[in-house]
Amino acid sequence: MTNLIYFGSPAFSAKILESILNLKCDVVAVVTTPDKSLGRKQVLTPSPVSQLASKHNLPVFKPERLDDTNLTHLKLLKPNIFLVVSYGKIIPKSWLTTPTIGTFNLHFSLLPKYRGALCVSEPIKNQDRQTGVTLMAMDEGMDTGPIISQEKVSIDINDNCETLTNKLTQAGIKLLAAQLPQITTSYHKLPIFPQNNTLASYTPTTKTRNRQSAFIPWSEIKKALDGKGGSATHALIRSLNPDPGAWTKIPVGAHHDAPSTEIEIKIIKTSLKRHPGLDIELVQLPGKTPISWQQFHSRANLS
Repeated sequence: MTNLIYFGSPAFSAKILESILNLKCDVVAVVTTPDKSLGRKQVLTPSPVSQLASKHNLPVFKPERLDDTNLTHLKLLKPNIFLVVSYGKIIPKSWLTTPTIGTFNLHFSLLPKYRGALCVSEPIKNQDRQTGVTLMAMDEGMDTGPIISQEKVSIDINDNCETLTNKLTQAGIKLLAAQLPQITTSYHKLPIFPQNNTLASYTPTTKTRNRQSAFIPWSEIKKALDGKGGSATHALIRSLNPDPGAWTKIPVGAHHDAPSTEIEIKIIKTSLKRHPGLDIELVQLPGKTPISWQQFHSRANLS
Protein backbone atom coordinates (compact mmCIF):
# COMPACT_ATOMS: atom_id res chain seq x y z
CA MET A 1 0.00 0.00 0.00
CA THR A 2 1.01 3.59 -0.66
CA ASN A 3 0.59 5.95 2.30
CA LEU A 4 -0.89 9.24 1.11
CA ILE A 5 -1.29 12.35 3.26
CA TYR A 6 -3.77 14.89 1.88
CA PHE A 7 -3.31 18.65 2.30
CA GLY A 8 -6.42 20.77 1.67
CA SER A 9 -9.01 23.07 3.22
CA PRO A 10 -12.00 24.45 1.21
CA ALA A 11 -15.18 22.69 0.07
CA PHE A 12 -14.00 21.84 -3.44
CA SER A 13 -10.86 20.29 -1.97
CA ALA A 14 -13.09 18.14 0.25
CA LYS A 15 -14.90 16.89 -2.88
CA ILE A 16 -11.58 15.90 -4.40
CA LEU A 17 -10.53 14.16 -1.19
CA GLU A 18 -13.79 12.20 -1.23
CA SER A 19 -13.12 11.08 -4.80
CA ILE A 20 -9.67 9.84 -3.75
CA LEU A 21 -11.16 7.90 -0.87
CA ASN A 22 -13.57 6.29 -3.34
CA LEU A 23 -10.55 5.20 -5.39
CA LYS A 24 -9.58 3.19 -2.32
CA CYS A 25 -6.28 5.05 -2.01
CA ASP A 26 -4.63 4.57 1.37
CA VAL A 27 -5.12 8.07 2.76
CA VAL A 28 -3.51 7.84 6.20
CA ALA A 29 -4.02 11.44 7.37
CA VAL A 30 -5.19 14.91 6.42
CA VAL A 31 -3.44 18.23 6.99
CA THR A 32 -5.68 21.31 6.94
CA THR A 33 -5.83 24.87 8.21
CA PRO A 34 -6.82 25.56 11.84
CA ASP A 35 -10.51 26.05 12.71
CA LYS A 36 -11.90 29.50 11.90
CA SER A 37 -14.58 31.66 13.52
CA LEU A 38 -17.46 31.94 11.03
CA GLY A 39 -20.81 33.67 10.83
CA ARG A 40 -22.37 36.40 12.93
CA LYS A 41 -21.89 34.37 16.10
CA GLN A 42 -18.24 33.65 15.18
CA VAL A 43 -18.59 29.92 15.80
CA LEU A 44 -15.25 28.09 15.66
CA THR A 45 -15.64 25.83 12.61
CA PRO A 46 -13.36 23.15 11.11
CA SER A 47 -12.53 23.39 7.41
CA PRO A 48 -14.66 21.34 4.98
CA VAL A 49 -11.70 18.99 4.44
CA SER A 50 -11.39 18.52 8.21
CA GLN A 51 -15.10 17.74 8.51
CA LEU A 52 -14.96 15.14 5.74
CA ALA A 53 -11.83 13.53 7.19
CA SER A 54 -13.50 13.23 10.59
CA LYS A 55 -16.48 11.44 9.00
CA HIS A 56 -14.05 8.87 7.62
CA ASN A 57 -12.17 8.60 10.93
CA LEU A 58 -8.94 9.91 9.43
CA PRO A 59 -6.31 11.56 11.63
CA VAL A 60 -6.53 15.35 11.13
CA PHE A 61 -3.61 17.73 11.69
CA LYS A 62 -4.23 21.47 11.94
CA PRO A 63 -0.79 23.00 12.51
CA GLU A 64 -0.46 26.74 12.98
CA ARG A 65 3.14 26.43 11.76
CA LEU A 66 4.72 23.90 9.44
CA ASP A 67 7.77 23.35 11.62
CA ASP A 68 9.97 20.35 12.40
CA THR A 69 7.91 19.38 15.44
CA ASN A 70 4.72 19.00 13.44
CA LEU A 71 6.59 17.27 10.63
CA THR A 72 7.84 14.66 13.09
CA HIS A 73 4.26 13.54 13.74
CA LEU A 74 3.66 13.06 10.00
CA LYS A 75 6.88 11.11 9.55
CA LEU A 76 5.56 8.49 11.98
CA LEU A 77 2.94 7.64 9.34
CA LYS A 78 5.69 6.74 6.83
CA PRO A 79 4.23 8.83 3.97
CA ASN A 80 4.97 7.94 0.37
CA ILE A 81 2.97 10.82 -1.13
CA PHE A 82 1.84 14.27 -0.07
CA LEU A 83 -1.03 15.49 -2.26
CA VAL A 84 -1.85 19.22 -2.00
CA VAL A 85 -5.14 20.67 -3.24
CA SER A 86 -5.71 24.25 -2.06
CA TYR A 87 -4.21 23.85 1.39
CA GLY A 88 -3.71 27.55 2.19
CA LYS A 89 -0.17 27.63 3.57
CA ILE A 90 3.28 27.66 1.98
CA ILE A 91 4.89 24.26 2.45
CA PRO A 92 8.63 24.40 3.32
CA LYS A 93 11.27 22.32 1.56
CA SER A 94 11.82 20.03 4.56
CA TRP A 95 8.16 18.97 4.24
CA LEU A 96 8.18 18.70 0.43
CA THR A 97 11.06 16.23 0.48
CA THR A 98 9.65 14.03 3.26
CA PRO A 99 7.52 11.54 1.23
CA THR A 100 9.47 8.72 -0.43
CA ILE A 101 7.73 9.18 -3.80
CA GLY A 102 7.11 12.93 -3.76
CA THR A 103 4.85 15.89 -3.05
CA PHE A 104 2.28 16.73 -5.71
CA ASN A 105 -0.11 19.61 -6.27
CA LEU A 106 -3.36 19.92 -8.20
CA HIS A 107 -3.59 23.53 -9.41
CA PHE A 108 -6.65 25.13 -11.01
CA SER A 109 -5.08 26.61 -14.15
CA LEU A 110 -3.10 25.53 -17.19
CA LEU A 111 0.33 26.28 -15.80
CA PRO A 112 2.53 28.21 -16.25
CA LYS A 113 -0.40 30.60 -16.76
CA TYR A 114 -2.06 31.97 -13.62
CA ARG A 115 0.29 30.87 -10.90
CA GLY A 116 -0.95 31.87 -7.44
CA ALA A 117 -4.15 31.81 -5.42
CA LEU A 118 -6.63 33.67 -7.67
CA CYS A 119 -6.30 31.20 -10.53
CA VAL A 120 -10.09 30.79 -10.96
CA SER A 121 -11.22 34.43 -10.96
CA GLU A 122 -8.47 35.89 -13.15
CA PRO A 123 -9.22 33.94 -16.36
CA ILE A 124 -12.89 34.93 -16.01
CA LYS A 125 -11.94 38.58 -15.52
CA ASN A 126 -9.61 38.44 -18.53
CA GLN A 127 -12.37 36.91 -20.70
CA ASP A 128 -10.39 33.74 -21.42
CA ARG A 129 -12.31 31.02 -23.22
CA GLN A 130 -10.33 28.18 -21.68
CA THR A 131 -8.56 27.19 -18.49
CA GLY A 132 -7.91 23.83 -16.82
CA VAL A 133 -6.22 21.86 -14.06
CA THR A 134 -2.57 20.92 -13.73
CA LEU A 135 -1.05 18.07 -11.74
CA MET A 136 2.56 18.85 -10.93
CA ALA A 137 5.43 17.79 -8.71
CA MET A 138 5.95 20.52 -6.12
CA ASP A 139 9.16 22.45 -5.59
CA GLU A 140 9.93 25.50 -3.43
CA GLY A 141 8.59 28.02 -5.96
CA MET A 142 5.00 29.23 -6.30
CA ASP A 143 3.41 26.75 -8.71
CA THR A 144 6.70 26.32 -10.58
CA GLY A 145 7.19 22.54 -10.39
CA PRO A 146 7.36 20.20 -13.39
CA ILE A 147 4.05 19.22 -14.99
CA ILE A 148 2.81 15.63 -14.93
CA SER A 149 -0.55 16.09 -16.66
CA GLN A 150 -3.19 18.69 -17.55
CA GLU A 151 -6.91 18.67 -18.30
CA LYS A 152 -8.53 21.54 -20.25
CA VAL A 153 -11.84 23.17 -19.23
CA SER A 154 -13.91 25.62 -21.26
CA ILE A 155 -15.14 28.88 -19.71
CA ASP A 156 -18.74 29.70 -20.53
CA ILE A 157 -19.77 33.31 -21.13
CA ASN A 158 -21.91 33.16 -17.95
CA ASP A 159 -19.55 31.20 -15.68
CA ASN A 160 -18.75 32.81 -12.34
CA CYS A 161 -16.18 31.60 -9.80
CA GLU A 162 -18.57 29.06 -8.30
CA THR A 163 -19.63 27.41 -11.55
CA LEU A 164 -16.09 27.40 -12.94
CA THR A 165 -14.74 25.94 -9.68
CA ASN A 166 -17.28 23.13 -10.00
CA LYS A 167 -16.08 22.40 -13.53
CA LEU A 168 -12.44 22.45 -12.47
CA THR A 169 -13.19 20.20 -9.51
CA GLN A 170 -14.70 17.57 -11.78
CA ALA A 171 -11.75 17.86 -14.16
CA GLY A 172 -9.38 17.46 -11.21
CA ILE A 173 -11.22 14.34 -10.02
CA LYS A 174 -10.93 12.86 -13.51
CA LEU A 175 -7.25 13.73 -13.77
CA LEU A 176 -6.34 12.25 -10.39
CA ALA A 177 -8.31 9.07 -11.10
CA ALA A 178 -6.11 8.54 -14.15
CA GLN A 179 -2.77 9.69 -12.73
CA LEU A 180 -2.67 8.67 -9.05
CA PRO A 181 -2.44 4.93 -9.76
CA GLN A 182 0.50 5.57 -12.10
CA ILE A 183 2.22 7.84 -9.58
CA THR A 184 1.89 5.29 -6.82
CA THR A 185 3.30 2.44 -8.93
CA SER A 186 5.72 3.96 -11.45
CA TYR A 187 6.17 7.70 -10.88
CA HIS A 188 9.86 7.70 -11.81
CA LYS A 189 8.96 6.28 -15.23
CA LEU A 190 6.35 8.93 -16.01
CA PRO A 191 7.21 11.70 -18.50
CA ILE A 192 7.21 15.08 -16.72
CA PHE A 193 7.75 18.46 -18.33
CA PRO A 194 9.45 21.53 -16.86
CA GLN A 195 7.42 24.72 -17.05
CA ASN A 196 8.41 27.45 -19.49
CA ASN A 197 8.97 30.37 -17.12
CA THR A 198 8.94 32.86 -19.99
CA LEU A 199 5.22 32.10 -20.42
CA ALA A 200 4.40 32.38 -16.73
CA SER A 201 1.82 34.79 -15.33
CA TYR A 202 0.96 35.44 -11.69
CA THR A 203 -2.35 36.25 -10.03
CA PRO A 204 -2.76 38.88 -7.28
CA THR A 205 -2.71 37.79 -3.66
CA THR A 206 -5.91 36.79 -1.88
CA LYS A 207 -5.62 39.99 0.18
CA THR A 208 -6.67 41.95 -2.92
CA ARG A 209 -9.96 40.04 -3.13
CA ASN A 210 -12.20 41.77 -0.62
CA ARG A 211 -15.38 43.79 -0.41
CA GLN A 212 -13.61 47.07 -1.15
CA SER A 213 -12.06 45.74 -4.36
CA ALA A 214 -15.44 44.28 -5.41
CA PHE A 215 -16.98 47.76 -5.73
CA ILE A 216 -17.76 48.83 -9.32
CA PRO A 217 -18.74 52.49 -9.90
CA TRP A 218 -22.29 52.90 -11.21
CA SER A 219 -20.97 55.12 -13.99
CA GLU A 220 -18.99 52.15 -15.33
CA ILE A 221 -21.99 49.84 -15.15
CA LYS A 222 -24.24 52.42 -16.79
CA LYS A 223 -21.85 52.65 -19.76
CA ALA A 224 -21.96 48.86 -20.06
CA LEU A 225 -25.78 48.96 -20.04
CA ASP A 226 -25.54 51.40 -22.94
CA GLY A 227 -23.29 49.04 -24.90
CA LYS A 228 -19.86 50.43 -24.04
CA GLY A 229 -17.57 47.81 -22.53
CA GLY A 230 -20.39 45.41 -21.75
CA SER A 231 -18.27 42.27 -22.20
CA ALA A 232 -15.51 43.48 -19.89
CA THR A 233 -17.94 44.57 -17.17
CA HIS A 234 -19.86 41.30 -17.42
CA ALA A 235 -16.56 39.44 -17.02
CA LEU A 236 -15.53 41.58 -14.04
CA ILE A 237 -18.83 41.00 -12.25
CA ARG A 238 -18.65 37.24 -12.83
CA SER A 239 -15.07 37.14 -11.56
CA LEU A 240 -16.20 38.71 -8.26
CA ASN A 241 -19.21 36.45 -7.72
CA PRO A 242 -20.43 34.83 -5.60
CA ASP A 243 -17.77 35.95 -3.10
CA PRO A 244 -16.97 38.69 -2.17
CA GLY A 245 -19.76 39.75 -4.56
CA ALA A 246 -19.80 42.64 -7.03
CA TRP A 247 -21.64 45.71 -5.73
CA THR A 248 -22.28 49.34 -6.56
CA LYS A 249 -24.08 52.46 -5.34
CA ILE A 250 -26.94 53.66 -7.51
CA PRO A 251 -28.26 57.26 -7.43
CA VAL A 252 -32.05 57.13 -6.97
CA GLY A 253 -34.97 59.39 -6.20
CA ALA A 254 -33.92 62.55 -8.07
CA HIS A 255 -36.91 64.66 -9.13
CA HIS A 256 -37.56 68.38 -9.46
CA ASP A 257 -35.47 70.10 -6.78
CA ALA A 258 -34.99 67.02 -4.61
CA PRO A 259 -31.42 65.65 -4.61
CA SER A 260 -30.75 62.00 -5.36
CA THR A 261 -29.64 59.51 -2.75
CA GLU A 262 -27.47 56.45 -3.21
CA ILE A 263 -28.65 52.91 -2.70
CA GLU A 264 -26.09 50.17 -2.15
CA ILE A 265 -26.87 47.10 -4.22
CA LYS A 266 -25.22 43.76 -4.87
CA ILE A 267 -25.17 42.61 -8.49
CA ILE A 268 -25.72 38.87 -8.43
CA LYS A 269 -26.24 38.01 -12.09
CA THR A 270 -25.70 39.72 -15.43
CA SER A 271 -25.80 38.61 -19.07
CA LEU A 272 -25.04 39.85 -22.57
CA LYS A 273 -28.40 39.21 -24.20
CA ARG A 274 -28.14 42.54 -26.00
CA HIS A 275 -24.48 42.01 -26.94
CA PRO A 276 -22.37 44.08 -26.62
CA GLY A 277 -24.66 45.73 -24.06
CA LEU A 278 -24.87 44.45 -20.49
CA ASP A 279 -28.12 43.16 -18.99
CA ILE A 280 -28.58 43.08 -15.22
CA GLU A 281 -30.76 40.12 -14.20
CA LEU A 282 -30.58 39.69 -10.43
CA VAL A 283 -29.70 42.12 -7.64
CA GLN A 284 -29.88 42.23 -3.85
CA LEU A 285 -30.40 45.06 -1.40
CA PRO A 286 -28.59 44.81 1.96
CA GLY A 287 -30.35 42.37 4.29
CA LYS A 288 -32.98 41.49 1.66
CA THR A 289 -33.63 38.51 -0.58
CA PRO A 290 -32.51 38.74 -4.24
CA ILE A 291 -34.95 40.32 -6.70
CA SER A 292 -34.97 40.79 -10.46
CA TRP A 293 -33.57 43.95 -11.96
CA GLN A 294 -37.04 44.72 -13.33
CA GLN A 295 -38.50 44.55 -9.81
CA PHE A 296 -35.82 46.86 -8.46
CA HIS A 297 -36.12 49.22 -11.40
CA SER A 298 -39.89 49.54 -10.98
CA ARG A 299 -39.48 50.51 -7.32
CA ALA A 300 -36.64 53.00 -7.72
CA ASN A 301 -36.36 56.26 -9.59
CA LEU A 302 -32.88 55.80 -11.10
CA SER A 303 -30.81 58.93 -11.80
